[in-house]
Amino acid sequence: MLDRKIIAQNITNLTDARYFAAWGIEYVSFNMIAGSPYAMTKEDIEEIKEWLEGPRVLIETKALEFDELGEGLILDNIYSSMPLSQEVFFRTSASELFKGLPGGKYIIKATDRSEFDKILALNPSELQGLDVYLDITDLQIDKNDDLGPYGLVIQGGDEEKPGVKSFDELDDLYDLLLD
Repeated sequence: MLDRKIIAQNITNLTDARYFAAWGIEYVSFNMIAGSPYAMTKEDIEEIKEWLEGPRVLIETKALEFDELGEGLILDNIYSSMPLSQEVFFRTSASELFKGLPGGKYIIKATDRSEFDKILALNPSELQGLDVYLDITDLQIDKNDDLGPYGLVIQGGDEEKPGVKSFDELDDLYDLLLD
């Protein structure tokens, strides 16, 4: 079992959702942002949720209108001071993290390996009150990386055909995270 919090983002099929649930991850995330290549309809999300056990469901959106669909939200470039009844993650940049953020849960996307290394080098005292998840979907992680206290954000991909998919790269990441 993994000892790190993980969000599997941009889930678009049941195969990925169930694969990540078998990892024992904390969250699966469905994207409802219009125009996103990963955008899902409410009906498709509900259909996948019926077959999913374990992870909590997050909905990524640019609005607060889908709050009943999941158990939490990922807000893309929105900072809300409104009291929300669910768990909320804010997606933002590494540069915002370096400037300082108010307490909360954040998903940080490093633009390149040097920015990623700069995040890993932060002193944990600089992160007080922050629950930071690093989006590593476009980065190569190896066994020498000390991923510190951070949660991770990963994603699957397209199926070759319904129910058929290769998980070789993700299996390698899983093995790396178990070590």
